[in-house]
Amino acid sequence: MKQSYFDKMLNRILKVESKRFGWKCSRGFVFKKEKSLFFTILINGQSKTKKLHWSLSFKHYDFDDIFWDVVKLPENKKQPLSFRACGAWVAPSMVVQEGCAGLDSLEEEIVLNEVRKIFELLIPISDKEASLANTYQSNLQILEKYYSQLIEKYPNAVRAIWVEKLLTGLLECKFDEAHAIAIARINAGDSGGFSYSGASFYQLATEYIKTQ
Repeated sequence: MKQSYFDKMLNRILKVESKRFGWKCSRGFVFKKEKSLFFTILINGQSKTKKLHWSLSFKHYDFDDIFWDVVKLPENKKQPLSFRACGAWVAPSMVVQEGCAGLDSLEEEIVLNEVRKIFELLIPISDKEASLANTYQSNLQILEKYYSQLIEKYPNAVRAIWVEKLLTGLLECKFDEAHAIAIARINAGDSGGFSYSGASFYQLATEYIKTQ
């Protein structure tokens, strides 16, 4: 089976199954706002190896709104919910769990059953974490837990959570703490992974804090 045909079949299955489980699907991204968290499930397939690669990631729903204020793109708040999953200018998400599933064949029923198993595995995890993130600080604790697991598994990972820590400070109106993070990251030569008109995310954050 050609990869292009497999991709179309998988996308069709994801649209049906996401609706069945109460999630939404757009451009191959499966997503849902559950209480204060925003979750994204990605399932990609390789026809040649007969495998499905999947991941579940999350971020606090409010992160995007304050992030867009910082990077001077408040109009993004008017975008549909799917934009928080597949948009280019969004707050980062943290992977909760990822894996790979083998397929006995590429028949649609086989792929459908495997996709259903992935949903059944990941949705209870998302429900549990959403129930625990009652405050910005509890969300940060969940984030730090998964970040620690990431670093333990991949000690040289470039992923960091300074952006999320700074966004948490802004949401809690702890502007001195947020400013201290921004200055420290600027001095470390860290752009935060984003730039706008020649200014890094942390430089933009200092500008935003001055207006508060």
